[in-house]
This record gives sequence, structure tokens and C-alpha cells, in this order.
Amino acid sequence: MWLKKFFQIIDKTPIGRFVDKKVELIESTDPDRIYVENIRSFFNLTTPLARVLCEMAVRDKLFKKKVGVECPNCGRIINSYNSNSEIPKKIKCDTCELLEKEDYLFNEINVNKITFYQLNNIGS
Repeated sequence: MWLKKFFQIIDKTPIGRFVDKKVELIESTDPDRIYVENIRSFFNLTTPLARVLCEMAVRDKLFKKKVGVECPNCGRIINSYNSNSEIPKKIKCDTCELLEKEDYLFNEINVNKITFYQLNNIGS
């Protein structure tokens, strides 16, 4: 009972608001698409330092590094690959094709590539 009251008091202080913000950041982060910005924001780091932290997590097999290919028309991620060398020369956006847009087939050099990380399922 006293512990519950203690936590209620903490929740009303700046510490409680700080913890709530961190909880919201964790809940809003997709474990299959963790961006450097997510890590930067959570730990309040610079972007280069957050990138180093992500790369360390890859080396420790906590994260998998992925490359997402973004459609120049609709801005959605078309597909993701394990490395830049896996990206095909021609990339088709199914969404743009279904919407009957003129351009739905793109050269690899004309698309934006986004690096993101996935939480590695070590137990499975």
C-alpha cells in the first residue's frame, strides 16, 4: 500500500514525467524498424553517437542492420534488404502500380536508401 502511494507521488514529479516520456518512446518504436533517430531521442545523444551505438548492437548481434528502399513517388518503403549489394537494379513500387501512376518502376540509383535496424530474435 505504501509502495503504491510512493509511486503515485513520484508520478506527479518531473521524474515521473521523464519516465512516462521514455515509456511512450519505447511503445511507439517498431522493433522491426528502429531508426538511429529513435536511439538518439531515447538516450538523448548526438546522431553520430547514436549511430555508433546501433552499430555496436549489430556487432553484438542484438540488432540486424537493414537497408530500406523508398519510393520517389509515394515515399513508402518498397522493400528492405540486408545490404546494398542485394538491392536489384530495377525496383517496382506495387502501391504506385495499383494506383495506376505512370512511374512505378525505378532504377536503383534513383531511389532513396534508408538504413534502419531490427531487433534480433535471439531466442528463436
